[in-house]
Amino acid sequence: MKVITSLLAVGLIIMGVFLFTSKQNERALENDLRAQYTNRMTEASEKLSELQKSVQSATVFKDPVAQAEPLEDIWRLSSEIKSDISSLPLQQDFSNEWMNYLGRLGDYAKLKSQGKVPEEKWLTVTTNVAANLDEFSYEWQNASTELLAKQQSFSEWQKEIKAAQPSEQWTKMSTTVKGYSESDFPLTASESDNQKKKDLKSIKDKPVTEQQVVKKMKEMFPKFKNAKIVTSSSKPGASYPFYHISFNEGIRTGYTDYTEKGGHLLSMLIERPIGKDRITQEQMKEKAEKAVKSFGFEDVVLVETRENHLVWHVVFVRVDPVNEARIYADAIQLKLAKDDGEILGVNTMEYIQKETLPKQKLVPVDWKEYFTDQVTIESEVLAYTENDLLQQRLCYEIMVLKESKDESHTFRILVDTETHEVLKSEMLN
Repeated sequence: MKVITSLLAVGLIIMGVFLFTSKQNERALENDLRAQYTNRMTEASEKLSELQKSVQSATVFKDPVAQAEPLEDIWRLSSEIKSDISSLPLQQDFSNEWMNYLGRLGDYAKLKSQGKVPEEKWLTVTTNVAANLDEFSYEWQNASTELLAKQQSFSEWQKEIKAAQPSEQWTKMSTTVKGYSESDFPLTASESDNQKKKDLKSIKDKPVTEQQVVKKMKEMFPKFKNAKIVTSSSKPGASYPFYHISFNEGIRTGYTDYTEKGGHLLSMLIERPIGKDRITQEQMKEKAEKAVKSFGFEDVVLVETRENHLVWHVVFVRVDPVNEARIYADAIQLKLAKDDGEILGVNTMEYIQKETLPKQKLVPVDWKEYFTDQVTIESEVLAYTENDLLQQRLCYEIMVLKESKDESHTFRILVDTETHEVLKSEMLN
């Protein structure tokens, strides 16, 4: 009995030491995280001061060469502060608005450095930005100092950040930055169209019922007609209303989303073990093309395949019926299992939004004059892609091979058919 009692006592002591050590380790981790976040917030404050100076400097010079450095600093600092903010546990609405503002400021500076913003417009906008940053910097210093000075535990800090009712100070800052964005960088027509596209504003179809969507899901994916299904609707306030369907069939678990308007497939994802068998790339392409047609997408062409050790990722894009140009903004992504080519993922978000395409001239290009003698044109097709202003532009999509004595590289280049500006250029190997 004494032996058992002694063993129990020893066991309790060991458990107590373990719990004490675990608690100490947990506190140490919390302290490390708090120190990391404190450093990040301090860095963001310092970079904000630098950003203010760079914006002021960019309004001093008219000469493009003299303007180059402050413009580069604006773009760099905006990106770095965005990175700092994204890693901090701050109130979500504020983070979103502040990162959006910084992103637009950086992009605007980049466009100015490329000569795409008139001097008068640049001076007007940056004068407002400079004044707003001065005012915001004061509010940011107060809010961040108050947050760091509380000396509360890390868990309490997180609880405050994630609270349903955020502090008035952060809410006010979120509203302030939102106002800056709307006044300093009002949406252009193309940006407004792009935002409407993201919010599925172009879908004018009549709403469908939950039962209709479930029926459609079973028709599109007959393998799951007998699966256990749970359906739900998107929360109030969502950018667009949709139905969410979760399902389970044997070793397969997944979900699929459909728009409420028209019942369009948005996405589908399936999880299941991948076997050791492997189909060929050609077999995979055949299965992918058969699948998109079975889903009702007849106007697409396969443009890209990528792989990892378990799955193939395949991209299809819509083809314009008038000029047969590829519309890269209207894309469908598929994920296929490598063992048998089963469709494990579908994303049609871009495809169902359907771009509005402008009329555009096709001005011929003498490629012998456009490229060097080292370049050989492998293929040429028409394609639509976005320019810096988010406008769809018709392009000559050229695949070229550049050869020299020591090496060769393949490039994919998109050249505007009207202005002959290079909108995209990437080296493939």
